[in-house]
Amino acid sequence: MAGVGVDLITGTDAGLPGSPFDDSAGALELYEHLGFAPGRVVEMATVCSAAALGLGEVTGRLAAGRDADVLVVGGDPRSGLGALVDVRLVLARGAVVD
Repeated sequence: MAGVGVDLITGTDAGLPGSPFDDSAGALELYEHLGFAPGRVVEMATVCSAAALGLGEVTGRLAAGRDADVLVVGGDPRSGLGALVDVRLVLARGAVVD
């Protein structure tokens, strides 16, 4: 679909059987299992999703002057989305989230 110009973003049907609300990392891993490169899935979940919501100039990537929450994980999710379950630190609105 992306090859013909369809913008792709991530999302879930959370709340349906087999799709819990608290497994965002697992939902993203499904895209990897479907053949999307991990880096592309990260881009779809951040940059592309922000753009689809009309917030592409405000958030979606780490850059000076943009709003951003930060998830620090114990690996590189661009190499494998399993790294997203090894959360080391969360920053939201400039503060550490416990």
